[in-house]
Amino acid sequence: MILTMVGWEKVINIKAGVAAVVMKILVTGSSGFLGRNMVNCLRARGHDARGLDIARAETTDYNVDITRRDDVLKLSNEGFEAILHLAAFPNPRSFTSAGALKGLDVNVLGTINMLELAKTLNARFLLFSTSNVYGKPSKLPILEDDPLRPFEGYGWSKVAAEAASMSYHVTHGVPVVIFRLWKPYGPYDNGVVGIFITRALRGEELVVNNGGVDTTDFLYTEDLCDAVELALRREEAVGHVFNIGLGVETSILDLAKAVVKLTGSNSNIKVQPQTTDPFRSYPDISKAMRILGFRPKYDLVNGLKATIDWFRRNL
Repeated sequence: MILTMVGWEKVINIKAGVAAVVMKILVTGSSGFLGRNMVNCLRARGHDARGLDIARAETTDYNVDITRRDDVLKLSNEGFEAILHLAAFPNPRSFTSAGALKGLDVNVLGTINMLELAKTLNARFLLFSTSNVYGKPSKLPILEDDPLRPFEGYGWSKVAAEAASMSYHVTHGVPVVIFRLWKPYGPYDNGVVGIFITRALRGEELVVNNGGVDTTDFLYTEDLCDAVELALRREEAVGHVFNIGLGVETSILDLAKAVVKLTGSNSNIKVQPQTTDPFRSYPDISKAMRILGFRPKYDLVNGLKATIDWFRRNL
């Protein structure tokens, strides 16, 4: 493998003959589930990926509080060509527990501070947002131009982070791309997929709430990494918001059944009574397919198999 310099970018000349652009990338939130996956995946693909987080982990190179602008801007001499911004309170529960002031400090002010760094470096800025910005959809699948109407503070904080990002793009020319994610899963997963796999491997009961009728869309992290690389390389992506998922609606009950089957577990699935109308959500990903060339490679079964293999080795 030969490394050559082309402008600001390095190119790997791979024996197979296809050249791949290598970038120096800062990944914020690198101690979390998605941050670890993105750092590891990008490094495995030859990128110089550096992690930033307030917490320490094997994927964290810089221990920085993103709400402290002066500390963030000290990284201005590091020469990052792209910033993947994941650092945030990651879900409604953690945001609510922190309170609106702290939650907005991290999710919005922290985003603005990272945008200032991107402006200084002229780095591409990829914001990881969430399907929560849509609230409860009135139609399915969800398109990027559907109304944004969150019903909790977390969702509104992500709407504000998106607005700040697009403001920096329009005002300062920061090359911004926004991903609205559904339910990524994979190694280190601490959400419903990770919980179900862990319990199944231990032979413990899997509990499914609301009759198992709620639905979402699950995307394996390797496919998300593909989408990231495409967003960082393609000029056509700049200034756009993309729904990122598999584009397949899956119920939580069907997820539980798949996990039990694929693990070969004898775990019982306890289905709690349905108490509310189903919360159904899944994206139309045609915009990402059209502009990014995004094509998920893992269906739910194959993604779960890969995740289960990781949990068997690391549980």
